[in-house]
Amino acid sequence: MSTLNLSAGDGLVTILAEPNLTALSGETASFLAGGEYPIPVSQALGSVTIEYRQYGVGLAFTPIVLADGRISMRVRPEVSELSNEGAVKLNDFLVPALTTRRAETTVELGSGQSFMIAGLLRNTNTNNVNKAPFLGDLPILGALFRSTNFKRSETELVIVVTPYLVRPTSGRLALPTDGYRAPTDVQQMIEGQTFVGQSGPVQAPSPAPSAAAGAAAAPGFKL
Repeated sequence: MSTLNLSAGDGLVTILAEPNLTALSGETASFLAGGEYPIPVSQALGSVTIEYRQYGVGLAFTPIVLADGRISMRVRPEVSELSNEGAVKLNDFLVPALTTRRAETTVELGSGQSFMIAGLLRNTNTNNVNKAPFLGDLPILGALFRSTNFKRSETELVIVVTPYLVRPTSGRLALPTDGYRAPTDVQQMIEGQTFVGQSGPVQAPSPAPSAAAGAAAAPGFKL
């Protein structure tokens, strides 16, 4: 995962979604980051109704906790997007098609272990020709009045799944604010370098050892 995060920071990888789902043993949890598009459906007497289909980044999984604490998980990820290729025209409505990449598998892992699904490749080639009317169709000189743009893209969909066995807690959960102590006015003046009635650069004195030790011992999150 660290390699993927570094590649995403460099612009080499695009992370589509990072869902965190919780499910009981034997129950199915699902996730969808996308939308719905309308589909006209013909009914009797020439009437038309609208139905909706989902598209986007979806994930459904069913975990089963085994006796030794391992997790047997059935995973079904799917990535779909709207496309004009294969679109259908129905009663003056243009129904777009879906370009879908889907995988389904069952694996057995320990809590905190990861597995990766790769190999879902997609190659796209586009060729656009722009030409001047009539002049671009001339046999020899027409090449001077035409321009061709060729674009080729290759993408690979990689899915990483990491299951965790979560146990319920019987006590109070720790909060980020536990152990927090509000600074005094003197600490705000010294550590915050707040000085009144002076002009020009001022060097603040170092904090007292007791204040530094108290600040270091205070629990919480460091961002």
